[in-house]
Amino acid sequence: MQDDRDFQQMLVEFRALGGIADNVRLGEGALGRGLFAVDPAQPVRLHVPESLLLDSGKAVLENAKLAAAPDAPLGGRERQFLEEYHARFSWGAHGREEVERIFEEAAKLPQSLRTALAEEFHCGSWFRPHTEAEVFRQLLNSRHFSYHGRSVLMPVLDLANHGHTLRFEMEDGITIQGRADDEVLVRYSDADSYGLFQAWGFAAEQPQAMSIVLSGNVGDRKIRIGRELDDLKSSGRLWVPRMEQSDDVLELDYLMNGNRQYPRLCKGIFYALMREAGMEGFEEAFDRIQQVNQMHFLRLLDALEGVSGPLVQSLRRMARMQLQTMSFSFGVRAL
Repeated sequence: MQDDRDFQQMLVEFRALGGIADNVRLGEGALGRGLFAVDPAQPVRLHVPESLLLDSGKAVLENAKLAAAPDAPLGGRERQFLEEYHARFSWGAHGREEVERIFEEAAKLPQSLRTALAEEFHCGSWFRPHTEAEVFRQLLNSRHFSYHGRSVLMPVLDLANHGHTLRFEMEDGITIQGRADDEVLVRYSDADSYGLFQAWGFAAEQPQAMSIVLSGNVGDRKIRIGRELDDLKSSGRLWVPRMEQSDDVLELDYLMNGNRQYPRLCKGIFYALMREAGMEGFEEAFDRIQQVNQMHFLRLLDALEGVSGPLVQSLRRMARMQLQTMSFSFGVRAL
């Protein structure tokens, strides 16, 4: 396969610059192009050193190619490698095509539906008019990774498709390692199915669901719920959001309202936060938040009724997955 031969040649320079690529090849699978284990009986290991992490803010579009800005802190050899990599395997290869395909499928939908998907249902920027600059921006948004407070692009690792097999590890660079039965799948994010579609334009089942952006009242106090999910981790404080209080407004970065493994945590976290904030009579508020979320995705399914196409099919799958995961919220786990 020519793509894999080119890939293996690229890995020679990648390793010379401090990268590690063990037991991995480029191939095609059920999810399209991706990374695969050469020998599934052996672990895969991929490591991108810090010297090859390009800040996404320093990635520029130059003569229709992804380049590093002149002031990007890169060595000459590292700069050349990254620009050749993105030309042959990322933006200049299938990366641009993948993003453009989603925009083009969105453009085929009726204008009224596109407007609703963008402004009412907040399904991402896919449904707005796009230019080459917008396609480039969306590719950067979908390929960036949060590394110790930096938003970076990571060569080679960005070719892995989303799944729940492996996780990114961060120490002196970014690593994925472990066994892969066939395709090397890595968890892109701990966001929910809705968040994955917003960022990447595909539908995938996630173990938790998060509320849509909401504001309302609990008693005589206003509460605002956001979707600040970039740094969301399923470890640490068990999906507990950051909470800020003022005299009359309580703000949560996000609120989990479904968890397939820990369904009692959803109300448990909300109740604990409300008690911490000195709120009273908050029990019904969670049920109301849940009902508003359910209606949001049911209305989305209604809006898609009678419309066809692969992107609409993905939207339907995403809405069903979100509703199904939200159903895993019952009982209360005391925290």
